[in-house]
Amino acid sequence: MRVALYCRISTDEDLQRYSLVNQEASLRHYAEDRGWQIFGVFVDRMSGSQDKRPGLNRLLDALARGDADAALVTEQDRLSRLDEIPWALLKQAFRDSGARFFTLSGEVDFHNEDDEFSADIMALIDRRRRKTIVRQMVRGRAGAAKRGEWLGRVPFGYRRSLGTKHLEPHPAEAQLVQQIFRLFSQERMGSMRLAALMRDLVPTRHVDQAFIVRVLRNPVYLGDMAMRVGGETIRVEGAHEPIVGRDLWQTCNELLDRRGAENKKSRLESTAGLVAGMVRCADCGHLLSPTTATKRVGARLLRYHYYRHVRQHRDGQSPDGRLCRAAHRSEQVDADVRAQVARIATSPAGRRQLLRRLADSRAVQQFEARQRELTEQLASLGRKQERLLQLFLSGEWDRARLAAEKRHLERSVATLAGELGDVQARLRFTRADALGLELLAETFAVAQDLGSLTFGDQQAVVRGLVDRVEICGDGRVKVIAKVSVAAPDTTATRFAHPGTGAG
Repeated sequence: MRVALYCRISTDEDLQRYSLVNQEASLRHYAEDRGWQIFGVFVDRMSGSQDKRPGLNRLLDALARGDADAALVTEQDRLSRLDEIPWALLKQAFRDSGARFFTLSGEVDFHNEDDEFSADIMALIDRRRRKTIVRQMVRGRAGAAKRGEWLGRVPFGYRRSLGTKHLEPHPAEAQLVQQIFRLFSQERMGSMRLAALMRDLVPTRHVDQAFIVRVLRNPVYLGDMAMRVGGETIRVEGAHEPIVGRDLWQTCNELLDRRGAENKKSRLESTAGLVAGMVRCADCGHLLSPTTATKRVGARLLRYHYYRHVRQHRDGQSPDGRLCRAAHRSEQVDADVRAQVARIATSPAGRRQLLRRLADSRAVQQFEARQRELTEQLASLGRKQERLLQLFLSGEWDRARLAAEKRHLERSVATLAGELGDVQARLRFTRADALGLELLAETFAVAQDLGSLTFGDQQAVVRGLVDRVEICGDGRVKVIAKVSVAAPDTTATRFAHPGTGAG
């Protein structure tokens, strides 16, 4: 009989009798005594609770191909400490391949109910033992953390004290950490420039913007330690010698927060687009979507934001058959829309018509009904997405069909989510009638100065007043309001930007 030997040790065990050398020697002796032919040795150095093990996967493949007739392990827990479902799948793999399973105590026949029941009991005991080991490890690590001992990789700028697990400043690296904090706070040097400066000075680490931010954010340089062990965050103040002062650390983190908020606002306004989902090309009549293009100039990464055809070969076909390549800078389009919304807000005729529209409760009911309908459709698509994997695992679908259906559902979800956001914005604005004329007057007042609002509030006001936006090939932006405005004119002309296509 051809047997495959399987050996495993785990990083969370310190039992010498389970060493790989001892396991292989015992298995070879057992097989040779019975005159079995050894096909090969498969080894894993990871926990038995993991079902994705390279050695185990190769063993199962060999058994499925018929290269070996049986698998041999020292004890059942070397093969598995899996939970119920992975353990059931592993037993099924042995049954499907027709291979036998042996331990040094004898054969375990997964086709025999009594043997399988005994194996299940052993698997239950092994899972319990694994959980006990994990709890013991967690208690030990938690105790070490409370004593101020550092567990895991030593952070940049520190090293372990000789003979202990406590941290102490690394002379050379600590100076670089202090330099990073000083340049960021005093010289106002950004994370990209700091990364370029430090890259050659820190050859042992991968230095990028994320590395710089991690250094600036890490409270370890204050001498404090915060470590998560077993679901609990253990904090120890003064666990080791600090590298930077608290005032400097606080200044840098406040500056990071402020820059992060500004960058987030800028990205949101430029990439989301104030009138996303409402902009159409006046030449071809198709929807224009917000996109971003990047260009690197030296160490700087410049971003340009446009309204353009995302899929030109499908959506950008003009009525005369030409391929429309319209691309318009979103910052300039949004600025034109803000200006025209302010003009709409100054129109007495527009105010009267909007008041009549808001006073009609049927508009609110229609928006609420559409909102419920879209929510139900999104929930239905979510259930379909959950069923995709089941159809694939059951063998009814192949991988190609699964991927195609998944892409189709994702596009449908994105379309419905966009429409739902538009309906919710319009519903918020339409409900303004419940708060009376005072709020209506306030809405018109803020519409004249949209820049003072948050980006989300700007979108709500614009979507409440504007039906759609059209951009002509010569760059004119036409705002079609939900109320008719006799004067002033609600079109604006913007200047073309180099490289923006038809715009």
